[in-house]
Amino acid sequence: MRTALFRTLASLALVGGLIAMRFVPAPGHVVPGQILTVQRPLMGTVWNIEVVDHGRPDQARAAVEKAYAELERLDALMSEWKPESPISQVNAAAGKHSVEVPAELREMLERSIRFSVATAGTFDVTWRGMGNIWHFDDAFKVPTRAAVEAAKTKVNYRAIRIDGNRIFLPAGMSIGLGGIAKGYAVDRAAQVLASAGFTDSVVDGGGDVMLSGTRLGQPWRIGIQDPRQPHGTILGMVRLSNCALVTSGDYERFRIVDGVRYHHIIDPRTGYPATASISVSIMSRTAEEGVVLAKGVFILGPDRGMALARQQGIEALLIDPQGKRYFTPGFAQKFESQ
Repeated sequence: MRTALFRTLASLALVGGLIAMRFVPAPGHVVPGQILTVQRPLMGTVWNIEVVDHGRPDQARAAVEKAYAELERLDALMSEWKPESPISQVNAAAGKHSVEVPAELREMLERSIRFSVATAGTFDVTWRGMGNIWHFDDAFKVPTRAAVEAAKTKVNYRAIRIDGNRIFLPAGMSIGLGGIAKGYAVDRAAQVLASAGFTDSVVDGGGDVMLSGTRLGQPWRIGIQDPRQPHGTILGMVRLSNCALVTSGDYERFRIVDGVRYHHIIDPRTGYPATASISVSIMSRTAEEGVVLAKGVFILGPDRGMALARQQGIEALLIDPQGKRYFTPGFAQKFESQ
């Protein structure tokens, strides 16, 4: 009966490890505005922005356009896949000379180094040395131990040199901001909407989600993917306002070879996919800290990972390879099992 009720109340959209559930108002319910939803591909994923228009549809659409313009600006600034971006110029100059970058990018690199220290090196923006040997496509092959060991020598956040706004990398190293920049972009898009007067919104960057205000007076309702069931199968749900929710799982990009699951969450310390967790969901103040700390908690596992969550003041749900669930108190309080 509970499942049948759920399906009559909500429609589902899978976003990474999270499932957004959009309520249909009950008959006679006074709806204080309508929901504007705009979806676009950007930064290698699909973005979804929802805004309660509060009777101002034209202004709401203009605010969403400003938010997407901000996302495009950040993509041009921080994407290592765009040769003309400042971070690509830093990578191209590795071992040769330092590169002057905008202060916004330098500040992100400084925060990245602090996150690396806090997560015992499990978050590292120089991860691209490892990314070059792990390709989760149809031609996937497990890299040799020699290739892994060679790649590990190119991963070391401590080697980044920052002098004012000038950044220097040693030869052979490369920075990839995918593990932090998308979270920052989610936060910035939500801030743009709020500055335009729309404080009830969802900004979803491929599963990295900031939930601001409410949806027609009720908290936003988000489901969490069961990591060992087909996409769209709910493990549980939470109702949140003014909070980021991020999930990292070993089911998002993976290949199974000889019974072993190889996935995209690589432990920089070993050079191999992390094995202590299969899914981690994080509630945090910002999407930026959520995307970073979700990976750190995932790699560190139940003991050290959950200790990291408590230390950083975030709420977490971790599922280990045996399916056991670990909660911080705040996450347990909000979690509704399905």
